[in-house]
Amino acid sequence: MSNESVNRVLWWLCLFAAPLVLLGIELFHPAGFTEKPGMFEYLRQPQPAPYLNGHDALGYFGPDWWFALHAIQTPLVGLVAVGLWLAVARIDAARDGIPATVFAWLSRAAAFVFLIFYTTLDSIGGTGMARAIVTANSMIAAGTITVTQAGQFLNTVWTDPLVGGVGSVVSLTGSWAVFFAAGFAAVALFLTRRVPWPPLVLLILFGWQLEISHTAMHGPVAFGLLTIAGVWLWIAQRRAPRSAGAATLPAVDASG
Repeated sequence: MSNESVNRVLWWLCLFAAPLVLLGIELFHPAGFTEKPGMFEYLRQPQPAPYLNGHDALGYFGPDWWFALHAIQTPLVGLVAVGLWLAVARIDAARDGIPATVFAWLSRAAAFVFLIFYTTLDSIGGTGMARAIVTANSMIAAGTITVTQAGQFLNTVWTDPLVGGVGSVVSLTGSWAVFFAAGFAAVALFLTRRVPWPPLVLLILFGWQLEISHTAMHGPVAFGLLTIAGVWLWIAQRRAPRSAGAATLPAVDASG
């Protein structure tokens, strides 16, 4: 497979397919349950109509869904991080200047942090917490512990200031990292003067929405914006070399 073919596959996988799937599954990722009724009390059982109770999602099917959701989400978020790297991969210091190159590398650094911390968050608060809830439900059914005891423990883990699912160092670092990765990428691409500004605005809005939350409905909006921006940037960058007399899109050059 040629470098151009690899570039095309990766682009459409990371900046179209992955965010499109994430858009769909995040519609079923409830939000706003930490304080009321509490994480464990909410996630331990299916919720028939979360959107009617201020939790936004179209549905929640219980802790097994919480596990499946995050098992799917984790690798797809990794692909999105790769996609943010790809978005600035064609920026070259000799052609585009030092400022564009600096912002491109800042975007790459932030995308790396986003990848690490979101993977950590999904592992602790997603798949790990889902299995902890399933175990707690089994122990409650066996009479080993009470609902109150399980809730007190797991809710405390969920709100831990370092690794908790909301408002923790891990959560906030990952959220702000994707905002800066998208923002720096938009600035870098703007400085090249080879792409139109509307998809760059969409890229910034994607980072802003995902920084707020990846749950419904901010998450679906964010990944929808990224999908549109990815298609728009692909078209713009395909046209750019043709206008300069080149026939094909150069291969991804991760060296900057």
